[in-house]
Amino acid sequence: MKKIYNTLFIHFALLLFVDAKEDLLVHTQKIDSLISTYNTKSKVTLNPKVDDSVFVRRIYLNIVGRIPTASETTGFINSREEDKKSSLINELINSEGYVSHQFNWWADILRVNTRMQGQSPTNGGAYSNWIKQSIRENKSYDKFVRDLITAEGMIDENGAVGFYLRDRGMELDHLATTAQVFLGTQLVCAQCHDHPFDDWSQMDYYQLAAFSTPVRSVRRTESMDKAIQIARNKVKVPRGNKRKAIAIKNNGTRQLQKAFQGLTDNFRNSIVRETKTPLKLPDDYQYDDAKPNEVILPATPFGESVEVKSGQSRAEVYADWMTSPDNPRFTKTIVNRMWKKVFGVGLFEPVDKIDDSTEPADAELMNYLERLLVDLKYDMRKFNTVLYNTDAFTREAQSFELNSGDNFYFQGPRLQRMSAEQIWDSIVSMVRTDFDEFSDEASYNPRLKAWEKLNNQSPEALIERTKEVASFNKDSEKKMDQFRKQVKKVISEKNEEEALSLVRKILNFNEKATAEYARLTFWDPSDLKGYFRTPFRNTPRALAAELKKAFPGKKFPNIYKQAASSKMKTQLSKAQKNQKKSRFEKRDKIFRGYVRASDLSSPAPDGHFLRDFGQSDRSLIENANYKASTTQALSLMNGNFLKVLMNPDSVISQRMNSAQDSDELIEIIYLTAFSRYPSLYEKSLLRDEAAASGQMAAHSILWSTLNTQQFLFIQ
Repeated sequence: MKKIYNTLFIHFALLLFVDAKEDLLVHTQKIDSLISTYNTKSKVTLNPKVDDSVFVRRIYLNIVGRIPTASETTGFINSREEDKKSSLINELINSEGYVSHQFNWWADILRVNTRMQGQSPTNGGAYSNWIKQSIRENKSYDKFVRDLITAEGMIDENGAVGFYLRDRGMELDHLATTAQVFLGTQLVCAQCHDHPFDDWSQMDYYQLAAFSTPVRSVRRTESMDKAIQIARNKVKVPRGNKRKAIAIKNNGTRQLQKAFQGLTDNFRNSIVRETKTPLKLPDDYQYDDAKPNEVILPATPFGESVEVKSGQSRAEVYADWMTSPDNPRFTKTIVNRMWKKVFGVGLFEPVDKIDDSTEPADAELMNYLERLLVDLKYDMRKFNTVLYNTDAFTREAQSFELNSGDNFYFQGPRLQRMSAEQIWDSIVSMVRTDFDEFSDEASYNPRLKAWEKLNNQSPEALIERTKEVASFNKDSEKKMDQFRKQVKKVISEKNEEEALSLVRKILNFNEKATAEYARLTFWDPSDLKGYFRTPFRNTPRALAAELKKAFPGKKFPNIYKQAASSKMKTQLSKAQKNQKKSRFEKRDKIFRGYVRASDLSSPAPDGHFLRDFGQSDRSLIENANYKASTTQALSLMNGNFLKVLMNPDSVISQRMNSAQDSDELIEIIYLTAFSRYPSLYEKSLLRDEAAASGQMAAHSILWSTLNTQQFLFIQ
C-alpha cells in the first residue's frame, strides 16, 4: 500500500511540475511575441540562433556564474533530449551555483562589505550568509526586501540587520541608497536642497527618511528600556520641587544606562532596532514649508499615501508601502534589473534613475513583465526561468555600447565581457571539483549564545545584574590602583626579581577578572576567543609594558596573550570540541584560496585577482568595472593562478595529463576554456605547437586560450 501511495505521490508531483512548466512556457511565448512585435516596429530582425556550444557556455555563465566543465559541455552537446535547453535551465536555476552567482549580483547592488564601517568580519559574514540563504530558499523578492527594511535584533541571530549596520551612523545616506536600489529613484541631491532637475524637494527626502532613520544601531535591548522605566518609577524624590525631582530621575536613568552599556559592551555594532528618535530638519533648512530643526513626520512622495498610526512601527509601514504591487516603482525597478542581468541592457537605462520622463524601450513589454512578476508572487527563480527560456536569449550576441545613446532592440543578448567574479569562478572550476558544495553545518557562535542569555533576562534580573557588575568593577579598579602603586615602587627600587613576579600577578589577575566579567555579562568564560572588552582591559597590559620597559634585560611573559587562563582554554565546550572542521580547513593548502568569489571576503583585498579584474569596492551601488587594463593583461599572462592550474592535483591538469595524444589534449583544453571542440584548422595549428613545446605543450596551449578574447567574453 505504501509503495502504491509513493508511486501516486510521485506521479502527482510530476504532473504539477509539467503544469507549472507549461504555465511558464505560455509566459515565455508571450514575451517572444512582444519582442517580435517590437522588432517589427523598429524594422530589425532577431539575430541567428547560436549552436549548442555557445548556448551551454552562455547559460552556465549567466545562471551559475562560471563556464561549464568539459564533461558538462559534452553532456549537453551530445544529449538527444528534445527539451534539453529548458531542462538545463531548470537544473542550473535550482543549483547551489545559482545561489553563488545571485549573491555576487546582490553584493554589488547592496554594497555588501565584510568589514562594514570597520566592524568585525563576523557581522559582514552574517549579513552575507543571510542573503545567500534567502536566495537558497527562494524567498520571494517582496519578502526579501521587507525583511531587510524591518530587520531588527542581533546580527548573529538575524543577519538582515547588516542592511542597516552597513551604513551605521549614516541614516540619511542609507535612505538615498535604499530608494535607489529598490525604487530605482535617485534622491541623494534632495538631501541638501530641492532637486534641480527632478520633482523632489528636500522636504520629500526628510519625510521619506522619517520612516527609516529611527532604525539604528543601539546598545540596549527592549528589556533594558523597560528596566530603566521601572527603576525610574522607583526613584524617591522630594515633594514640592518638580525641577529637582526631574533632575534626580534623569540622573538615575543616566547611571542605569551607563551600567547597561557594560552588559552590552561586547555586542556593540551588532544590535539594531527601531527607536523613538525623531528626525529633525537641518539647521540650514531654507524653504518656506517648515522651519530649521523642526521635527518631521513620515510621508510618502509618490504612490499610495500612508499614515503611521499610534503604536505602529514606522519600519513596518514603510515596508508595506515600498513592497506593495501598487507602488509604481517597486516592481518596475526589479523587473528592469533582472531583464538587464539576462540581456545585458535594461528596458530603460540607467536602471536606477526613474523620473517622470522615463520611458522603457517597449512599454507593452515592460507592463507585461511587471504583471508577470506580481502574478508569480515575486518568485525570482520562476521569473528567471521565463526570461532564460525566451527565444531572444538563444540568439547571437549583439555588440552594443551602453553609453552610446542608441536604442537596443534585443535581437539577442548584449555581447559582454565576463565579470571579475565570472572569470575567477571559471578558473576555480578548472582547479577543483568541489567548487559548488554547500555546507549547512551550524558554526558555533559564542556571541550569539551570550546574546540569547542576555535577551532572555527579565528587567528586574537585569537591574540586579548591573549592581553585581558595578560592584565587581569597583573592586577591580581598587586592585588596579594597588598594582599601580606596586609597579611604581618596584621601578623606583629597581627590584628586577619583584618585577617579574609582579607582572605574573598582574596578568594572572587580568585572566581571572576577565573570566569573571564575562560570566557576569552572560558570556561563557571558556568561549572567549580573540578580542573581548572589559572596563579594565588596558590597565594590566599598560602596567606590564611599563615594567618591561623599566627592566629591558628581563624576559617577561607575553603581555598580549589571550585573557582566558590556560585552564579555561582546555575547558572548551562540547559543541566546540565536536564541531567539524569547516570545508575551508579541510582543503589542500595549495588550493585554499581558490574558492567561489561568493565565499571570499567582500570585496576581495586590494591586489587580488578579483579586484584587478574590476570587482566593485562596494562603496557605490553596482560599482564594478568591466574595462580592460594592463594589470589584467599581466595577471593573465604571468599570474600565480597559472601555476595553480598546472599543479598535478588540479582538475584541468589531471585531465590534460590523461590525454593520449596532442589531438585529445587540444580537445580537452578547448572544451574546458571555450566549451566547444576545436576546428580541424585549429587542431592543425596547435599540433605544431604541441610538437615544438614537448612537455610544456599543455601549459603553452592552456596559457594561449586563457589570454584570448574568446575566453573572456560571453558570446
